[in-house]
Amino acid sequence: MNFEQTTPLSTRAPKTARWAFDLFNRQKIHPLYDKSVKNKVTGDNYVLSHDDRIGQKTNGFFKILDIPEYLMTEPKLLPKNFGLITIQQYDGFLIDLSQYKNVDDFMVQQLSKRSQKRLHKSARELNENYAITHKVFRGHITQSEHKYLLGVFASFLKKRFKEKKTFNKYLAKWGYYEELSFKKINEGAASLFVIYNGETPICLTLNFHFEDILFSELESYDIDYSQYGLGDISMRYHIKWCFDHNIQLIDLAMGKTNFKEKWCNYVYYFHHHFFYNKNNLGALVQLCFEFTKFKLWQALRNMGIVGHRFRFDKLLYKLKRQT
Repeated sequence: MNFEQTTPLSTRAPKTARWAFDLFNRQKIHPLYDKSVKNKVTGDNYVLSHDDRIGQKTNGFFKILDIPEYLMTEPKLLPKNFGLITIQQYDGFLIDLSQYKNVDDFMVQQLSKRSQKRLHKSARELNENYAITHKVFRGHITQSEHKYLLGVFASFLKKRFKEKKTFNKYLAKWGYYEELSFKKINEGAASLFVIYNGETPICLTLNFHFEDILFSELESYDIDYSQYGLGDISMRYHIKWCFDHNIQLIDLAMGKTNFKEKWCNYVYYFHHHFFYNKNNLGALVQLCFEFTKFKLWQALRNMGIVGHRFRFDKLLYKLKRQT
């Protein structure tokens, strides 16, 4: 790759950024990258605007995390003394709806007969036992309704993760998601999907939207309804809604689970990009450290140690309880 001088990097880009979350949460692309993005799955081309937030000064090392393999973009022209190292990380999971006629067509081809039968049975029993409705908030939500629903959402997450004895990273910055989701829902760039029993929410999902992609950020439910498999019922509602609104992809992001393996029909990789100043000793030392750290972490993940035998979120939960 050839590099040419542009505006000084220290004033252009954050030192560390999460590419996919900037894209889906803000519909912006990191200023180190070209504004054009190609969707490898659907063949669509997008043009974005750069994220104009001012970055930190740095010694010449930039760490850009979580770049989905299926969204193809190129770094912009950089100074000649800068290099780029790419490292492959965890799996990402997509539901590609582009080859199906409707939700029933997708379910017949994607789910086993046993899974279909169980889902229909659970949905029927849920509707027979409770007054079930669902609603999608996109384009408009009042401040009072948003505050109430996000409060319920947080309470579900706290209860669920206390039951699992794991730390939840979203609750740690809940104020950020409260502010962002209210703004983006009213702009039509996010949606809040709610399943109700009467007037009481029992399952909530926060999604962000980019073109014809729905990015499922987080979901939680009332654990008193666990026996009904609300995650599967919610997913069927989501897929139907996507067909009705010409959305081709549902991105469930990283984190391998049985749920994602059951519903997803396209697996991709996330990559990290490390930009470094070849003439800066501090940048080279940091590059070596970060590259080794992520390589080791991924090797442990591949061996089933990290994420299975060792769970960092469970360790964090224990530490938080002790302090």
